[in-house]
Amino acid sequence: MLYIVLPAYNEDEALPDLLEDIEQNCAPIPHQIVVVNDGSTDRTLDVVHQYSLTHKNVHKVNHIQNQGLGAALNSGFQYVLNLNQDQGNVPENRVDMKQEGPDMVITMDSDNTQPADHIPLLYEKICSGADLVIASRYVQGGEQHGLSLGRRVLSWGAGRVMHYFVPITGVRDYSCGYRAYRLSILAEGARLYGPDIIKSRNFSGMVELLLKVAPLAEQVTEVPLKLHYELKKGASKMRIIATIWGYVQLIYQIKRQRWSTVKWAEE
Repeated sequence: MLYIVLPAYNEDEALPDLLEDIEQNCAPIPHQIVVVNDGSTDRTLDVVHQYSLTHKNVHKVNHIQNQGLGAALNSGFQYVLNLNQDQGNVPENRVDMKQEGPDMVITMDSDNTQPADHIPLLYEKICSGADLVIASRYVQGGEQHGLSLGRRVLSWGAGRVMHYFVPITGVRDYSCGYRAYRLSILAEGARLYGPDIIKSRNFSGMVELLLKVAPLAEQVTEVPLKLHYELKKGASKMRIIATIWGYVQLIYQIKRQRWSTVKWAEE
């Protein structure tokens, strides 16, 4: 089963188009969509509720208050793990719940800047044996449009700094949240780190998650992503200074504590 986790904060304008795009691109693939409303103050929760009335594969998780990207992903992963366990207990004569391929989770932004037509590609990579696949802006064929100079420098610099301190073979894009994970490595991450795998409250949580689960994966790969940030509706939620400070804290924690699951590509 393919599970798509969408953390959403004030995305009532973008979500309808994104949900439709996902349904069109994933029509041949058994899939469930989990939208985590992270304390939105607009109509995001209403949009998800209305969509779920006509699409039984759409689930909503609600945070009363905004808790940040990391907390939204933690909630989404826990919901998926519980949902997957429940589906595993369905009697075999319920043929509508049968599925082919490994269980996996794809995460992506809810602002409709990441193309849903990449989902089948990420899905096929996991089906072909990969454990973690990143939609990358920095491999051949990858591009990014509509980002401010500051955001471009931050994303590129984060990758370079993290590659220096915590190199992961085959990874160039450390911060992009458009990824596919084999569900088993997320389950193992939850076992090792607890249900809140991500401790960071800002956008550095995507890097933290990668550093924690990549060592659990036998095969990590990237596919090219053409990011179109100019399609975003509404203001960015990223706070650049807070995100940079989050990266600094991550490096400090890793070097000081040397997480038991982190395998260094080079020493």
